[in-house]
Amino acid sequence: MYKRQTLPDGRQRSFDHPVAVAEVAQSIGAGLAKATLAGKVDGRLVDACDTIDRDATLQIITPKDEEGLEIIRHSCAHLVGHAVKQLYPTAKMVIGPVIEEGFYYDIFFERPFTPEDMAAIQQRMRELIDKDYDVIKKMTPRAEVIELFKSRGEDYKLRLIDDMPDEKAMGLYFHEEYVDMCRGPHVPNTRFLKAFQLTKISGAYWRG
Repeated sequence: MYKRQTLPDGRQRSFDHPVAVAEVAQSIGAGLAKATLAGKVDGRLVDACDTIDRDATLQIITPKDEEGLEIIRHSCAHLVGHAVKQLYPTAKMVIGPVIEEGFYYDIFFERPFTPEDMAAIQQRMRELIDKDYDVIKKMTPRAEVIELFKSRGEDYKLRLIDDMPDEKAMGLYFHEEYVDMCRGPHVPNTRFLKAFQLTKISGAYWRG
């Protein structure tokens, strides 16, 4: 049975198999495929790698879209995590949401971060971006997610999982050896993250 994807301008693309957002973009043009961050399927944001198995409306999300900027900011927060864990392996990652003017990441470390640390983190982020690696999403059963974060000593991630008792599977996003947990969507590749600036460090109490 054909799956028909209806685009915002009324054009349609039909496929005889479940189709990823990125594949629909590729069927429209190589330029759009390269710019694809994510998709909006029947009004819901999904990752570019997510598949559509029904007739649906589809908007391809690129950096030009308002939602695209949010996705880039959110993925920059994950990139902070990747850089921090490489530079400071004993740091514990908490949560990295998007806010109106950008993004942040709460991190537990045995000492306060300094401006020199921030400069080092930013430099490592730029080095990671230059590697142009793919961000891999894996929907993972709850028990496996718990075991993964236990093995990595990420106590705060385990507390966040406890706060979501009804979630049977969770999205894991792999930045090479670094992994974070999120509902997404996120960028498919670090090439989308080139324009960022870390601006400040501040102390915080966990849920304080």
